[in-house]
Order: sequence, then C-alpha cells, then structure tokens
Amino acid sequence: MQRTLGMTTLALFLTVACGGGRDIDVQQMADGALDSVALGDKVDAHYDRDDKVVRLSGTVATATERDNAAQAVEKSVGPHAQVANEIVVEGPHADAADDMDDGIEERFENLLANTENLKNLDVDVRVENGVVTLSGDVPSEQDRASIEGMARAIPGVRDIVNSLKVNADAARARRQ
Repeated sequence: MQRTLGMTTLALFLTVACGGGRDIDVQQMADGALDSVALGDKVDAHYDRDDKVVRLSGTVATATERDNAAQAVEKSVGPHAQVANEIVVEGPHADAADDMDDGIEERFENLLANTENLKNLDVDVRVENGVVTLSGDVPSEQDRASIEGMARAIPGVRDIVNSLKVNADAARARRQ
C-alpha cells in the first residue's frame, strides 16, 4: 500500500514538474528569449506549429544583434523547434535582400524542375533574407537530403530549414 502510494505521488510530482502534460509554449519561450537580450522591440518571433519552426523577422543595426537574437531563441526553444533567422541587418545591402531571395527561389525551382527523379515532387520553397525553407512530402530520406543539398549549393543561401516530410504517398505522386 505504501509503495503504491509512493509511486502515485512520484508520478503526480513528475507530471506537474514536467508541465502537467500541457503543450510547451514555444512562442512564449521565443518571445521571452528576445526580451532577455533586449531585442524584443526590434525582432518578432512567429512560431509555425505545423513545421515546428520559429521564424525571426525584423531589422537590427548589426550582424551581432541578429546573431544574438537567433542564439537566444535557439537556446530557449531547444529541441522543440528549428529557428529560421530571417532578420535583416540595416545598411546598403538590406534593399538587395529581396532581389537576392527572388533569385535563390527561381534558381531552386529551375534545379528541381530539371532533376529527373525529383521534378514531379510537390516541394514548396520559401526564401527570406537568404534563409530557405523547404516543405512538402517526399518519398524517401535520400530525396529529402538531395533536395536540401541542392538548395544549400545555391549562392546566397545562408541557412536551410528542412521541413520536408518523408511520406510513402509521395512515391506514388512521383510516378504519375
């Protein structure tokens, strides 16, 4: 009896200590991390629950501020989400970022369309300040890695957020 009561108490304690079974609030963690490095007023965090990605956007004065924001959020959210650092640094190159992003996206789409074993896959690409986000379904882990490598090789790409999911149904779509 005492042993059962002790095990029940331990289980209840662990449940409460680990958040009571509630979802972890990644958005709140990201916002708090930005506030902790005094960048909450310059940088916005948007959590995409489906892709498990925190997108950082906004404009800062230096590359150090951009890096500090990303590092703080990465440390805060840990394994719960990837961080896409899409923050723009003020200066003469800030205006060129959109043109560069359009070029990266166009280059990726051309590469994908001209790669025989990948061209019929439904892969979405988003480019923001040199950060490429890949999403959609692919038939294998090898295809997932190939597509990421293809994107990584494009000049101007700073980072990749690979949210591609391996799905057997994608293999059937490729054959059609």
